[in-house]
Amino acid sequence: MVRRHPHTAVITVEPGSLENGEWVKGEPSERIIRGLYFASNSGNQVKVNADGREFIVHGEFSTREEPVEGASRLRIDSEAVDVPIICWERFQTHSVIYV
Repeated sequence: MVRRHPHTAVITVEPGSLENGEWVKGEPSERIIRGLYFASNSGNQVKVNADGREFIVHGEFSTREEPVEGASRLRIDSEAVDVPIICWERFQTHSVIYV
């Protein structure tokens, strides 16, 4: 059986707000989470982001953390991964970040 090793990831959160009909970016912050990273080699899985655009999934990060509003990047130093987040989906026991 394949042993899975947990990873520590850094999530970049870029908050913002709507002021007088104009989007104003907030100061970016980082949040540390733990989970498992799986690289996708097939290139067959497609996900839709918050803007409705479709993207091919290159990897998944499974964690017990709740999705964070405004999360934009996933960085895993031990795997040399620093990529934009496509979407973050919540399931019953965990959540998955698709990159």
